Amino acid sequence: MAPEAPISDSVCIVVPFTEWHEWVLDCVRECDKLEEANATIWLLPNAAPTPEWEERLKALEAKIPVHIEPTGPGNPAVKRNVALKKCHARIFGFIDSDAFPRSDWIKNGLALLEDDVPLVTGPNLTPTHDPVSRRASGHVMESRFGFGASYIRHTPVSRQFVHEMPTCNMLYRRVDDLLFREEHDTGEDMIFCSEVRGKGFRIVYDPEFVVYHHRRNIFRPFMKQFYFYGLDKGRLTRGGSDVAHVWQSLPAMITLYLPIAVLVWLIPLPLWLTGLFSVPLLAYAGIILFESIRLSTAAKEIVPTILSFIAGHLSYGWGYIRGFVVPGPVS
Repeated sequence: MAPEAPISDSVCIVVPFTEWHEWVLDCVRECDKLEEANATIWLLPNAAPTPEWEERLKALEAKIPVHIEPTGPGNPAVKRNVALKKCHARIFGFIDSDAFPRSDWIKNGLALLEDDVPLVTGPNLTPTHDPVSRRASGHVMESRFGFGASYIRHTPVSRQFVHEMPTCNMLYRRVDDLLFREEHDTGEDMIFCSEVRGKGFRIVYDPEFVVYHHRRNIFRPFMKQFYFYGLDKGRLTRGGSDVAHVWQSLPAMITLYLPIAVLVWLIPLPLWLTGLFSVPLLAYAGIILFESIRLSTAAKEIVPTILSFIAGHLSYGWGYIRGFVVPGPVS
């Protein structure tokens, strides 16, 4: 039997995706600008690049080594596990193919790894050059009212220990016998974090450990994303998972409230009772307006942001209700 390859000191930057697209090139281009980084990029597509994509990768003239590992069809958990099994690195940088790192990403992350902290996380920010249709959906994620306690994933806050963060921005030092759960299409990163903590380790969040992450366009792609977020959270809550929290059910309450409110307005009731029942809706509208104005960097972003809040909450809420009520595996 051949001896096992020695563990490498190079950071393995893991980029899972299905089909080749423009943002993969952006990710490689920006990884090539990383400061003080002894790193290799592992690209994990379904299939090897066509000659056209090979030429486009070559034209980048990247100095950072790029390894392409076609995996066949598989979800992100499957692809990340391929890298964890085949790349003989001790430290891994997890990033999505539609994201790119700030130049000090690896340098800042390495400084935070400790014996009891094998996982470093930070915010994934909306690129400033993204169009309004993407920045608007990003504003929902940047708001505590839009994304609950998870808003820290999308806007910098103070350094702290956290329970869970997404794998679009992680630096991970190997932990024995720990891989991603391949049966989960989404939410696998939350379970991964739970299992890291279950082994007695801590996860640190730092506002200077930054990647930039392109958002989904409003409305259909954004609503689909939030629907599946809600669906998986509903199923995790139904199953009693420790990655499910009470605040994650609030959009479901809003989704249930709205049709009831419409019904109340249609039924002849005393004016004071109709007015009383309208108070939550007026409060909701006021908060959305305030947050949309606060987060928008230009007037043209305000209306799309208002609509994004409503679309995101209703999509997530309906997904959560369905996931909680209808038995089924996490997607």
